[in-house]
Amino acid sequence: MTIEPRAIISDWKDSSIWSTQRLPAERQFDRWCDFVNEAHSHWSIRREPYDIFPAFIREGRFGDFRMASLTSAQSRVKGTRSCVEIAQDAEAFYNIIYIVNGSECLIIDGREIDLRPGNFVLWDSARPMTFITGENLHQVTLAVTHDRLHRVFPQAGDFVGKPLSAATGLNRLFANHLLSLDEQFGELPCDQARSVLDSSIDFLAATLDSSNCSADGVFASELLRKIRRYIDQNLEDFDLSISNIAASHGISIRHLHRLFQGLDTSVARYIVKHRLDRCKHELSSSLHRRASITDIAFRWGFTDSGTFSKAFRREFGMTPRDFRAAAKVQGAISTPA
Repeated sequence: MTIEPRAIISDWKDSSIWSTQRLPAERQFDRWCDFVNEAHSHWSIRREPYDIFPAFIREGRFGDFRMASLTSAQSRVKGTRSCVEIAQDAEAFYNIIYIVNGSECLIIDGREIDLRPGNFVLWDSARPMTFITGENLHQVTLAVTHDRLHRVFPQAGDFVGKPLSAATGLNRLFANHLLSLDEQFGELPCDQARSVLDSSIDFLAATLDSSNCSADGVFASELLRKIRRYIDQNLEDFDLSISNIAASHGISIRHLHRLFQGLDTSVARYIVKHRLDRCKHELSSSLHRRASITDIAFRWGFTDSGTFSKAFRREFGMTPRDFRAAAKVQGAISTPA
C-alpha cells in the first residue's frame, strides 16, 4: 500500500475560516485586528468605527517559517509596534512583504516608505514600525526567524526598510516565487517543505544582495561580503579585532579600512553598531528578561559595562537600564490586571 506524504495543510488556515464576511458588521474590524496579531506578531492597532470591514487572513507555519496572505478593503488602518509590543513576542522575525494590490505606508526609523503593487520590502519585528493601509490592500508575507536568516545572510538587518521593485530581473523572479509559495504553502508535503523553504531563503538573500550591488558598486566586492559575513558571525567573540579580521582574510589593515570606506562607516563602528543592535533586541525581549544588562553586554563582545552603557546611549538616546525599564513599565501599564 502506498502512503501519501503528509502535507502541512493542518497548519494552513483556510481563507473562508479567517474571512470576516460571516461575522456581524460591528465585529468585523475587531476580529481582523485579532487576526493580524495572530499572524503578524503583536500590534497596537488604532480602533476605527468602520460600518463594515471585508477582509481575510490566511496564515501557515512550518518550523522557522511563516507565510501569510492578508487583505483589507478599508484605508487608514494604522498599526504600531513599539518596545511594548516587541517585548510580547517570543521570537524575532524578518518579514518580506510583497504588495499584490492596493497600497500601504510603512514608517521605519522615522522614514515613510510608500509601497504600491509590485513593491516588496524587508521589515524586522524587533524594530519599531508603523503601518497605514491604503484601499483594497492585499499583501503576501514570508517571515523567517532572525537566527535562520542570519545563518544564510548575516547582514540582513542592513536591508530593512529598503523598498524594491519586482518589475524586472531577479526581483521579478523572486516575487513570482513568493506568490507561488503563498498559493501552495499548505499543499507542501512535510518531507519537502524544509528544502523548499530553505531554497526560498537562499533566493531571498540572493535577491537582496543583487539589488544592493546594483545600487552601490561597493557591494560588488565578494571580499567585502565575506568580511561582513565573518564579522556578523563572530560578534560574540571577545577577540574579534581589526587586526584579526585582516589576518583572517589575508589582507592588510589599510586595505580593510579602504573596503569599509564605501559603507560610510569604519570597521570598528560596524562591529559596535551590530553588537549594540543584538543587545537592544535582547533587552526588549521577554525571552531575556532574567538576564542582567551586564550578561547581555558581555555575551555580545563588550568587555566593560561602562563603555557599553555609553555606547548604547550614544546610539539609541538612552541608557540600557532606562531602555529596559521603559519597556517593563509600559508593558505593565498596558497589561490588564
